[in-house]
Amino acid sequence: MRQQHGSHRSTGGNRSRRRGVWLVGLIAAGLAVTATANEGLQDSLPPITGIHEVAENLYLLANADPDDQGAWTGGNTAVWITDEGVVLVDTKLAGYGQAILERVREVTDKPVTTIINTHTHFDHAGSNTEFPDSVSFVAHENTATQMARAECGPVTGCDAFKGENRKYLPDRTYADRLSLFSGRDRVDLYHFGRGHTNGDTLVVFPAVRTMHTGDLYPWRGLPFVDVEGSGGSAVDYGATLNRAVAGIPGVETVITGHINTPVGWSDFEEFADFYNHLADAARAGLYAGRSAEETAADYAVPARFRGYDADPETVLSIMQHIHAGR
Repeated sequence: MRQQHGSHRSTGGNRSRRRGVWLVGLIAAGLAVTATANEGLQDSLPPITGIHEVAENLYLLANADPDDQGAWTGGNTAVWITDEGVVLVDTKLAGYGQAILERVREVTDKPVTTIINTHTHFDHAGSNTEFPDSVSFVAHENTATQMARAECGPVTGCDAFKGENRKYLPDRTYADRLSLFSGRDRVDLYHFGRGHTNGDTLVVFPAVRTMHTGDLYPWRGLPFVDVEGSGGSAVDYGATLNRAVAGIPGVETVITGHINTPVGWSDFEEFADFYNHLADAARAGLYAGRSAEETAADYAVPARFRGYDADPETVLSIMQHIHAGR
């Protein structure tokens, strides 16, 4: 399911810049929401417009593109119906727990039994605390550590898990690979290293050859690398993507962190190439004795990546991180 690419010049950069500004602008609001009770909050939030079938027993709750400020609900949520109950991947912004449950009830009367968080950020784990205590929470061990931090970075979302809400911290973690359930219900979790954060999980549904990437692959553009808040790494990001491309078999369809419709496996491969092209340019500039600012000023997106966003601010930020070894 590939989408037609457009120009590779500055129009994409404007989209990336708006997306970044919108995310930063929502940080304070997101943390304020997670620090208070969510009763009545749903009425003031954009609605989840529907539940969309991706494959048999697999559905998508989208409204995930931060560019669409009037409709944004947080990152993509996947809904996987198993014999025993419903598995969710990510829970959007705070205040969407009830809305997610209402959408799930449109396709099944089974209860939500498991929530997998691809990472800790407030737009992907924001509604964790709005589900029944019986739900099991699963995440990478580094994500669990980020969620349990005493002091929270601006997008980590860990303020939501303080005090009595510690019961919503992950009760099952893993290091490199974990499989949940069996047979057609099986869900495989992979961690290949640091990237967007230090705990990014790729969630694979082998029976339907589909993967949820979280924000390791957020959109067709340069990613936000949360070096300061959640242990992400611009240096390691490209190698992490390459290990995922080489190490995950049989996937055809990909649910990204913030593209509202699924894409194909080749799009994931292309995203890995796109990021690595920029990282290689940063390293080449470093080895040549050039500053990150000089290299960033000369960077241009190759024609083969038409339609990818590469705004100057994000190009410079990633190159500065690479020059600093972060």
